[in-house]
Amino acid sequence: MPRKIQALADWLSAHDSAQLLSLKHERPIDPKYIRRLSKRKRNPIRIQEMSNRLLYNREDLEQVVIKKKSSPE
Repeated sequence: MPRKIQALADWLSAHDSAQLLSLKHERPIDPKYIRRLSKRKRNPIRIQEMSNRLLYNREDLEQVVIKKKSSPE
């Protein structure tokens, strides 16, 4: 059975994913946090391996909501 071909425009590197979320949430997001989002149990971000890199699904990233930490005052 032939494999379904997916457009690479739908997949982003960790660095590009972090930039996308940083612009969306108007604060810096670390690329390491993107990997953590892909490993969580509830609503994980889909990943695709491309040679030795991981690519993250753009659609899943656009649905992510990151809450701001409350700072003790």
